[in-house]
Amino acid sequence: MIPHNKHRELIEKFSPGGTEWGKKDFRPVFPDLVDHLVDDIYGFAYMRETIDIKTRHLISIGILSAMGGCENQLEFQLKAALNLGLTEEEIKEAFIQVCVFAGNARAINAARIFYDKVLESKVENDK
Repeated sequence: MIPHNKHRELIEKFSPGGTEWGKKDFRPVFPDLVDHLVDDIYGFAYMRETIDIKTRHLISIGILSAMGGCENQLEFQLKAALNLGLTEEEIKEAFIQVCVFAGNARAINAARIFYDKVLESKVENDK
């Protein structure tokens, strides 16, 4: 079974319409890569029950922000965070942790992605 089908419910929580996007747009080009990522992310990491999904997601945002060089994934995860019920304030607090432990530049870059790609598009969609 294609991982998108097995993990559809969780993928849709992260990104409404994400299942179809993955199956139609990205999977045909890189099927093995997409299947591996979907299984790792949605079939393993996010299915664990020791910490709740919102806490796990804040950790993911912190890691991606600190890493740098993964702006597309960070943008996706920031949008998913709002879809999962995290507040803007909770997300901004993650950037404070990034600032302290990974540096000002990483935190500012992440905050800028949040503002430019997520909050501005949210404002546009609300109009």
